[in-house]
Amino acid sequence: MTDFHFKLIDSRIISDHGVHDLADETAAQIEAIKLARSLRETRPELVGRNCSIHVVDEHGRAVCVIPVDDI
Repeated sequence: MTDFHFKLIDSRIISDHGVHDLADETAAQIEAIKLARSLRETRPELVGRNCSIHVVDEHGRAVCVIPVDDI
């Protein structure tokens, strides 16, 4: 298992969505998509603000960027 860090970002960090202990990068990408969909529904004010979920692994290496607008 690997720790993946999830952050909601526009031009700066809006909120930290914590560290998730997941099996691999694919699992982290799936979680990021789920989080982006959830935020799109629960926080519609984020739509159109170029917000994205950024995921990095425990070594700080970028895993994925999931735009909230595109989900």
